[in-house]
Amino acid sequence: MVARFHQLREPMLKTALEHTAGAMGAWALARRLTRRVPRLFMLHRFSVAPDPRRTDREELGRFIDRLAAECECLTMRDLACRLDDPTPPSRPLAAITVDDGYADFHEVALPLLRERGIPATVYATAGFVDGRCWLWWDALRWLIDHHPAGTIVLQLQGRTFSLEINDPASRSAAWSQVADHLVTRNACRAAALDGLAASSGIPLPPSPAAEYAAMSWSQLRDCAEAGVEIGGHTMTHAFLPSLDDEALTVELGGAKALIESRLGCPVETFAYPNGMPCDWTPRVEQAVVAAGYSAAVLAHPRRFKAAERFRLGRWSASPRSRQFGHILSGASELKLALGRG
Repeated sequence: MVARFHQLREPMLKTALEHTAGAMGAWALARRLTRRVPRLFMLHRFSVAPDPRRTDREELGRFIDRLAAECECLTMRDLACRLDDPTPPSRPLAAITVDDGYADFHEVALPLLRERGIPATVYATAGFVDGRCWLWWDALRWLIDHHPAGTIVLQLQGRTFSLEINDPASRSAAWSQVADHLVTRNACRAAALDGLAASSGIPLPPSPAAEYAAMSWSQLRDCAEAGVEIGGHTMTHAFLPSLDDEALTVELGGAKALIESRLGCPVETFAYPNGMPCDWTPRVEQAVVAAGYSAAVLAHPRRFKAAERFRLGRWSASPRSRQFGHILSGASELKLALGRG
């Protein structure tokens, strides 16, 4: 009973202390202590109306306005140039980054950024924008969503998946189960997609459906002309550590060269596909450097170190969440430094 009391009391005490600390100016102290730490945010998909899986226009507007009010917003390219500046900024530096290159960025996010004069960085998957491929997780979702109800049996590298799909919830669960398996298995992805298409008798369309469409090159060029940095995000969103040297060069250098040739502007920073700890290795970082990038970002937060410019962490937080305020104040960075986040 005593142990249970402590389990219940600790979250309550933590919440109370956070509110008290805020009232006492602890967030202002955190802001001063972390003024050299950039606040890097990661977004993916956008919608006009509220959507549980996307950032809607109204929410994005609030996010941009608060970030601009509290920080100096830069592209990742410009922010990377200031990492070694010995003079601390008057306000924390911040960057809005958006992965993959979906068309809804141009439709929803770009007008808000342009209207407010706020820069951002889009990490574009070059083959996706060029019409060479779907993003594999979208192709997987489309095939599962269009598969007749019943049982799907997939054999993937010695593992058997038996998937019951009868309603939206079961289809979503099936997608999650297979997608989790494919994240680090490049060779399995085509086999999974081919198996689903064969099982259903419904082939994957050659181009992504509108829901999953990429920006066109002209739309991406429009973004660049509006002050949005276009960064690299590989050619096909491959899991990089498992690639041989030749394939790694194509995914990194080939993608960079393709974007530069189509847009006529340099591609200087990079986002690791998936961006989890397993997606970075010293060998992959060396390949990123060799491809000509000046900095690279992950998709999870990690303690900031200016010298580790090819392993910069990013935050994902809704402007409605309490964590958003903690990130802006620097409190979340202090928790990382203390090993608590």
